[in-house]
Amino acid sequence: MKTETINILIQSKGRMAPHVEKVFKNNKLKIVKQSERSLIGKVKGYPSLKILFMNTSEIIQALAKNVGDLGFSGKDLYLESEPSIQSKVSIAKEYKWGKSDLCVFVDQNWADCVNSADLEDISYEFYQNKKRLMRCATKFKNLTRDWFNSKGITQYEVIGSKGATEGASQIGIADMCTDLSTTGETARQNNLKPIETILKSSACLFYSKKSIKKKGVKKLLRLLSKD
Repeated sequence: MKTETINILIQSKGRMAPHVEKVFKNNKLKIVKQSERSLIGKVKGYPSLKILFMNTSEIIQALAKNVGDLGFSGKDLYLESEPSIQSKVSIAKEYKWGKSDLCVFVDQNWADCVNSADLEDISYEFYQNKKRLMRCATKFKNLTRDWFNSKGITQYEVIGSKGATEGASQIGIADMCTDLSTTGETARQNNLKPIETILKSSACLFYSKKSIKKKGVKKLLRLLSKD
């Protein structure tokens, strides 16, 4: 009987990649690929394990579509995904690395703005004085809207960002932003200050709920969940 292939989704490059490689190494598993640009790899000595390299932001959706059986990505990207995606994917392990905070940043010149209550007052001032909604740039539209709504702030507009989000207010695209931060240095360089944290994120091991019954998946999840 032919052994089923287990597809493991891993970040192709970036700050998470060496940590994932270390998780495999600590469990005596060696990832092998033909070249640095190869998008497909394998685990030495385990022919049933196939590695698929992709962008971190694609991994959660790929698991939901059963392209992979398990994979490594950020908790922030999982919680940002649509409910229909989250319902098909689960977290097996939350690691202690890959940490970052999704923060609410405002202009440092907004001296009186230190929390969400102050931001609500500012949003009304924008509407009354500038006749428009306060604009917030972000790569995390769903999490940002949820945060605004949870704080009772209604006078705002979310502006999608694909580039340097912290610079959006500097060039006039937005008035504030929400973005991931590890040290806060980039925000400070762009004259921004954090007022609240929406989410504390870290790297996680995820699996497709449909794949959990596949032979070998549970065992591999237990192995890779070890610190």
